[in-house]
Amino acid sequence: MKIGIIAHNDHPIFEPFQGGLEMFTSLLVNELVKRDYEVYTLCNRGSQLSGEMVFYTELDQNLNDDPVDSELNKFGEFYSSINTFLAINFDVIHNHSISHHAIVLGSVIDIPFVTSFHCPIFDNIYVAINAIKNRPNQIFTTVSNHLKVDFQKHLLNVRTVYNGIDLNAWEIYAPKEDYFSWCGRICKEKGLMEIMDLCHVNNLNLKIAGPISDRSYFEEFITPRLEKYDHCEYLGHLNQKQVNQLYAQSKAFLFSSIWQEPYGMVIAEALASGTPVIANDIGAASEIITDDCGILFDINKPETFVRAIAGLNTLDRVNCRERAENFCSHLRMVDAYEQIYIEIASEK
Repeated sequence: MKIGIIAHNDHPIFEPFQGGLEMFTSLLVNELVKRDYEVYTLCNRGSQLSGEMVFYTELDQNLNDDPVDSELNKFGEFYSSINTFLAINFDVIHNHSISHHAIVLGSVIDIPFVTSFHCPIFDNIYVAINAIKNRPNQIFTTVSNHLKVDFQKHLLNVRTVYNGIDLNAWEIYAPKEDYFSWCGRICKEKGLMEIMDLCHVNNLNLKIAGPISDRSYFEEFITPRLEKYDHCEYLGHLNQKQVNQLYAQSKAFLFSSIWQEPYGMVIAEALASGTPVIANDIGAASEIITDDCGILFDINKPETFVRAIAGLNTLDRVNCRERAENFCSHLRMVDAYEQIYIEIASEK
């Protein structure tokens, strides 16, 4: 089977990954190639993936910097790229690009097509799914049941395929230090400012890692707290091995997202490291965490955070790893997508 993967074009795909979507795409593509599928990925130049890669076109059209011209340029780049991509005779195409152009494309081409939603219904996605709702002509998946509920208001037959991680890449280490860990893209919606304040008030040591995706947010809200809060330390953008050690040697991982998190790859990573998770109860966190591997709290109610920290001694690190093995494996995820590919390819 010849499979085309449409990756998003915000960042090249290589480690250390900029975010969960890059890591997910890498795991999916590399595992499909291991299973002897012929895989082509439409991605940014500089990506490091198994199989074949087709790179997004970068057009120099001498357009101005205003929003209209910027959108026109993205339009031209996407369709220039997709024309090259579609010249390959695919059996199935799987879209992860969160591009409204790609969503509409899937309903007008005569190739079995899957679109996986990794984010909430942003405005561009809303426009796209309403444009095709009378003739969707493709399979849709979401990465959690929480996310599926929103998309089912607009589309029929949406399926859930949970994200996964490579469990072999995550080891359990004996905790060595009295600190809590935090990792993720540093931007407003990840709630880093709020969790730093909670740790400061409760005299908890917090070690922070992740790429700075919103520089102005970091400089306005995070830098002053790092200077003021002796218990908080920023380690930078770490590679996977370093993040594994950060998680595994901490007392617990703090998940502080304040938006409707579609999945939460960092939760899966922490559990695979044998680390209990203290998570803001939002988005899909409650679908990943069970009572024997983590505790949920309300980030707007400080007393619930205090109770969650106090309850850590009831959690067993072995249970954390077992939850990851039973629920968070990327092999389980690829199995599910593989069955969808076989189903829609055979129907055609």
